Amino acid sequence: MLNSQLIGSYISKLRKEQDLTQVELADKLNVSHQAVSKWEKGDSIPDVGTLVLLADEFNISVDGILNGGKKDDKSFKNVGPIVYSIAKKDTNKAAELLNKGDSGLDDLISIAPVLKTSSLDSVTKNLDDTKLSIQHIVQLAPFLSENSLEELFNKFTNDDSYSIKDIIHLAPFLKSELISKLLMKKRDLLSIGDIAQLGPFIGEDMDEIIKDIPLKDIRWEFIMGLAPFVSIDVLKSLVDKALDKEISFNKIIAVAPFLDQDTTDELALRISNQKAESHHLSALAPFVSKYTLGEIAKSVDIDDHTLIAIAPFLGQKELGTLIEDSNLDGLAPGTIANLAPFLNQESLVKIITKIKS
Repeated sequence: MLNSQLIGSYISKLRKEQDLTQVELADKLNVSHQAVSKWEKGDSIPDVGTLVLLADEFNISVDGILNGGKKDDKSFKNVGPIVYSIAKKDTNKAAELLNKGDSGLDDLISIAPVLKTSSLDSVTKNLDDTKLSIQHIVQLAPFLSENSLEELFNKFTNDDSYSIKDIIHLAPFLKSELISKLLMKKRDLLSIGDIAQLGPFIGEDMDEIIKDIPLKDIRWEFIMGLAPFVSIDVLKSLVDKALDKEISFNKIIAVAPFLDQDTTDELALRISNQKAESHHLSALAPFVSKYTLGEIAKSVDIDDHTLIAIAPFLGQKELGTLIEDSNLDGLAPGTIANLAPFLNQESLVKIITKIKS
């Protein structure tokens, strides 16, 4: 891996040894002095063309710059020839060096962050298939174009020499259609945990893929991760097969925006024996029925703020009963005024009379 701090420190040392200012070095390299400043602070690394110019200017090797001038560190031994070839836009030569073994794929991977996508695409396109492994492709994926990555990865899909883990690593860089196609080939090996990790990348085929997976005792963390990416019917089927021992108000709140009210009611009432907090009521209120909200609220010590927050979601009867059954000694006049629009006249009179007495 390129160490920007180490490289930057060495560039600074070389510049000072030549008694050059950052501006003077920048002029020699045809870059801005701000660019030189960023290199020396380790905020960025020179691109391949500038690396070649730096090496020529200070009469050292590209490998020496990438190693930060540490002679005992041979992390970069044969990168220079690749860099020079790519800097001259001779990507065929760079590929030839790799194919012959003069430089290794690890050398290419190490400098990928400073290569243009088009240059890396061109080099990898001309590599012998025997030189590439799925691990190499995973490491190069962030720096390749989508089309080049797909082309490379397709070389490994014909003989199924890829794993679910490989797909997970590559998912952010692949088209959703290809991800779905690859997963369908491996559907017998898929778990709901794998799908949860891939949720943001699969797209409209998510429901079909999940339907092909045996579902039993599903962890709630997976359900929460999948909720934004599946249809309501699939989400309900996942909830039906969830582990009851893991259910909590916080988890119901996480999936409530993606469920229908009946299912959310059923879940909330299923754990009504659990201790709910005031913030649970506020978060659940928009997604459950008046009845369910009222039932859960009965076991909660509700403060004025929460009472005002849930009042619009409770019926007049439920709200009146909830307030009448609570301790009204601490109920501020301002709170009663805020609650009044949601109470019927009878309940409001009872509450005011009870407070006065």
